[in-house]
Amino acid sequence: MTTRPAIGDKNSASRGGAMTSRTWIRVGLAMFAVGFGTNLFAPMLKVYRDQDGISEASVTAMFGIYAVGLVPALLIFGPVSDHYGRRAVVRSALILVAVASGILAAGSEATEWVLYVGRWIMGFGVGMAMSSGSAWIKQLSVDRPAAGPRRATIVLSAGFGGGPLIAAQFAQFVPAPQVTPYLLHVALVLVTVPLVWGVPETQFPGEGRIKRPPLVPRIALTGRFFWAVAAWAPWVFGTATVAFTSIPGFVTDNVAYPVAYLGLISGVGMFSGVFIQPVAARLASHGWLPLSVVGLGTASVGLLTGGIAVELDSALLVVPAAIILGCSYGIMMVSGLREVEIIAEPHELGALIGVFYTLTYTGFAVPFVLAVLGPFVGEILGIGPVRGFIACLAVGVVVCLVSAVPVARAASRAVPHPRREI
Repeated sequence: MTTRPAIGDKNSASRGGAMTSRTWIRVGLAMFAVGFGTNLFAPMLKVYRDQDGISEASVTAMFGIYAVGLVPALLIFGPVSDHYGRRAVVRSALILVAVASGILAAGSEATEWVLYVGRWIMGFGVGMAMSSGSAWIKQLSVDRPAAGPRRATIVLSAGFGGGPLIAAQFAQFVPAPQVTPYLLHVALVLVTVPLVWGVPETQFPGEGRIKRPPLVPRIALTGRFFWAVAAWAPWVFGTATVAFTSIPGFVTDNVAYPVAYLGLISGVGMFSGVFIQPVAARLASHGWLPLSVVGLGTASVGLLTGGIAVELDSALLVVPAAIILGCSYGIMMVSGLREVEIIAEPHELGALIGVFYTLTYTGFAVPFVLAVLGPFVGEILGIGPVRGFIACLAVGVVVCLVSAVPVARAASRAVPHPRREI
C-alpha cells in the first residue's frame, strides 16, 4: 500500500516542503482557478451570437468541444497521477488552462476556429487537474481524511460558479467583453502557480503500483460501481447545466440585462452546490438515507420548480429552481467522491475519480438533448415547443424518482474499504 509523509515529516520536506494541516488549501486555490475557467465561457455565448454574429450552431459546438478535450484527459491523467505523482500533473494543467484563456482572448480578433482550439485546450487542462487535484487534496487532508472529497468539491464548485458570475458582469458592462474575462482568468492562474508549485507530493513512482496502470480500473466495470455511482452520475452536471443553460433561456426576454442575468443564475446554482456541502456531510455521517438518493430527490424538486418557472414565464422563479438544482449537484458530487473513495484501492484512486468525473460530464449533453426533444415532443403532443420542454423536465423527474430505488439498494450494500477511514 502507498505510504505518504506525515505532517511535518522531514521526508516530506525533502520531497517538496513540509506538509501541514493547511497544505491542502494551496492545492484548493489552484483547483478554484481551474474551475473558474471551466464555465466562464457559458455567458459568453450570447455575446458571441449578438456582437460577433457567430451562428447558434457554431457557439453550441464551441461549448461542446470542451468535453471532447476533457474526457480523454480525465481518463488518461488520473492513472498518470497515480503512477507518477499528483504535482507534475496539476502544475502542467495550470499552465495549460492559462494558455487556453489566452487563446480565447485572442480569438476575438481571429477566425472562429481559434475559439474552438481554445475551448478544446481548456477542457483538456481542466480534465488533467480534476482527477489528479481531487486525489491530491484528499491525500493532503491528513487532519480530516473524511473531509477530502468535500473539500475538493467545494473549491471546484466555487470556481465553477465564480467564473460565469464574474465573466457575465464583464461581458454585460465592461468594454471588450470578449477579452477582459479571459485576461482575468489568466491573472488568477498566475497568482496560484507559485502557491502550488512547492506543495509536497503524496504519490510516488514505484511504491506498490503496477508499471502500466489501466485507464479504467476493473472495479469501474462491476455492478457495484454501476448502481452505487454510474447509474446516477450524469445527473451531477445534468442538473447544473439545465439550471444555467436551458431553463433561463425561456425567460430572458423579460430581463433588462440578459447576459448579467445568465451569469447570476450560473453563480447562484453553483454556489448553492458549495454551501450545501456541510449539510451533505452531516447527512452522510448520520447515514439514515444515502446521499445519492437525497441528491436525486432534490433534483426532482428542482426540475419541477424549473418547469413551473418556464410555464409561468417567471425570471424570478428561475432563481429558486437554480438553487435547488445547484444543491442537487453539490450533494451528488460529494456522494460520488465518497463512494469512489470507499471503492477504490489507493493506487487507483485518481483513475477511478477520473472515471466518475467523466460520467458526470456526460450530463453536459442534457441541455442539447432537451433542445432537440422539446420541440419534437411539443409537436407530437400538439402542445408547442415550450410545453414540450416542460414535458421533458417532467420525464426527468420521473426518471430521478424511479432510479432512486435501485440506487438506494446498492448504497445500503456498500461496505467501506477496511483500510480506509471514512
